[in-house]
Amino acid sequence: MTEKRKTPPTGRATPKRRARKSSEQAPEETAEAATGQPETDATSDTPAPRRRRSARSAEASDEAPAPPARRTSRRRPKSEAVEPPLSISDSAPAADDDEAPESSGPGLDPSALAGVTAELEAVSDTAGLWDDDASDADDPLDFILDEGPVLDPSDPIQVAAARIGITRLHREQRRVIDSVLAGRDVLMILPTGFGKSACYQIPSMVLPKPVLVISPLLALMRDQYEKLEKHQIPVVRLDGTVRGKHRKAALERIGQGGSLLVMTTPETLATEDAVSALGKSGVSLAAIDEAHCISEWGYDFRPTYLQLGERLRLLGAPPVLALTATATEKVRTAIIRFVGMRDPEVVASSPHRSNLAFDVLRCSGDQRLRAMMRLVLRLRRPGIIYCSTTREVDEIYALLRRFGAPAHRYHGKMSGSEREKEQDAYMRRGRRTVMVATNAFGLGVDKQDIRYVLHYQSPASLEQYVQEAGRAGRDGRRSNCILLYSPEDRLVHEALLARSRIRPEQLYKLARALAGWAGEGKVPTLAALALSADLGVKIAGALLAVLEEATLVKWDQTAVYVTVDADEIEAEARKLAGQFETLRSQDARRLDSVAAYAGATGCRAVFLREYFGEEGSDPCGMCDVCRGASERPSVFYEPLEAPRNAPRRGDRRGRVGARV
Repeated sequence: MTEKRKTPPTGRATPKRRARKSSEQAPEETAEAATGQPETDATSDTPAPRRRRSARSAEASDEAPAPPARRTSRRRPKSEAVEPPLSISDSAPAADDDEAPESSGPGLDPSALAGVTAELEAVSDTAGLWDDDASDADDPLDFILDEGPVLDPSDPIQVAAARIGITRLHREQRRVIDSVLAGRDVLMILPTGFGKSACYQIPSMVLPKPVLVISPLLALMRDQYEKLEKHQIPVVRLDGTVRGKHRKAALERIGQGGSLLVMTTPETLATEDAVSALGKSGVSLAAIDEAHCISEWGYDFRPTYLQLGERLRLLGAPPVLALTATATEKVRTAIIRFVGMRDPEVVASSPHRSNLAFDVLRCSGDQRLRAMMRLVLRLRRPGIIYCSTTREVDEIYALLRRFGAPAHRYHGKMSGSEREKEQDAYMRRGRRTVMVATNAFGLGVDKQDIRYVLHYQSPASLEQYVQEAGRAGRDGRRSNCILLYSPEDRLVHEALLARSRIRPEQLYKLARALAGWAGEGKVPTLAALALSADLGVKIAGALLAVLEEATLVKWDQTAVYVTVDADEIEAEARKLAGQFETLRSQDARRLDSVAAYAGATGCRAVFLREYFGEEGSDPCGMCDVCRGASERPSVFYEPLEAPRNAPRRGDRRGRVGARV
């Protein structure tokens, strides 16, 4: 008689259960678009009534329960318990074009998947493939930025730094802090993992009035809020998830003023109660995190970013600190213009850190999946595997878990609770696991010991690539950034970008609807206007931001006012449509730059530095081109087995990173 076994939770629910979870999802946990925009504040996306079934509902009806996990020959410790994998054949349906959430997209090549699966099944002890690897025993390489002096207890800035656990400030950090304390506007462009948040946290302890931090990253704000509270630093978080008595208490504390860090979102800053409380207390400094979002114009564009300059003027035009990890000259100009920065000091450094080894493997056909599996076996963990579509994430995750790999997954079609669970497990100190994710994962994630970032396909831009690759090696130790490249990747990104970019015809539809309302002398709400134009609220908001920048409308969630004659609005909209064609041209140029990077015959680090405007840098000596290792066919043909030189369990020897 066969014993019935209860299938444990898989992270994928049955259709009925999944639908219930979707309705309970936290408002701010929205799916990000293919352009890589971060999650939004709950106040920013009030959906208009829809006639069509949502992509998330469709996904819920098509999902199936996952199969049980494959048994392995080694018992895994409780802390690394492996959940049963997803069914490799599972996939979500195509997304609604109007809403353009993160794309399910194409999955893995079936023949490649079958071949790799057969090879892994032939390995007698699949759990042995994933034995713990070498410890982080090497000395850290020199960081790209010079470190400043040891903290001086008589210096109030250094005393404030010590309160949040910083014993040494980099020279660039000190330069930024000194400038904002002197009342200057500062544009700060420094690498991922540099410690940009210290440049507004420290002033908040020194300045007499609140420091306002405007960020699109709710997860990062929550994380920073909890850490600052532990250090007993005065801090308030005010966003769309803070409601009722908690919101009232936050507003009251802001109104009291004094030394305080106020963390909010662009959308919350547009609300009357937030502006009133901040106006009462005054603002010493306004810090705008992820400032490059100002230049993004996709479905998930944050129109309230363009209103930041006006909002800050209402608060007395305090000094501004704009922060980002990557920005070309055009993006820098856009940030300065839209925020209204006054002769800002620009503090910038190379986007490339000296401890990162960049490699590109050109893959075709079934080589990509074979290369990925061999690299995951060879490279030190923890690691991140970035994929372009949610379907690829699910299938690679299922493959890894089927054969005992300590893996997690993360993408925008998972529920908020699922994502939080996976992220928390991956972030746990001492865990050596692999995260398979879309670009939904990583913004604001502060894990110092990530040993590699592997891109399963090329990204849509070098800006995106540097941001994501820069999550490796934040502890200063050698780490690997590997791109599996094929010219066909461009076709996927062109399709995703075509769906994520706002189209001229959508602007025309909105303009016609506006003209109709204005002709009747009526003032619509944002939701009513979106419905009458047959557009989603998020798209309508992004379009209104364009029209407002052209001084054609004034608007908020409750009212949209046309500031020109009704018969002019359509003609002006046609003139503005050229902006969208310009953006499409920029998309094409960015894809060209990724192809040029993959085909570079010189140092890859130098290529990246020159792309971001740095001249005269020396070769890194670590990338595949510098090492003369740009051709490695063995990666595609070696048998799938544990590397011969892999350390035994408990062997603490070995080096960090790997030459691939």
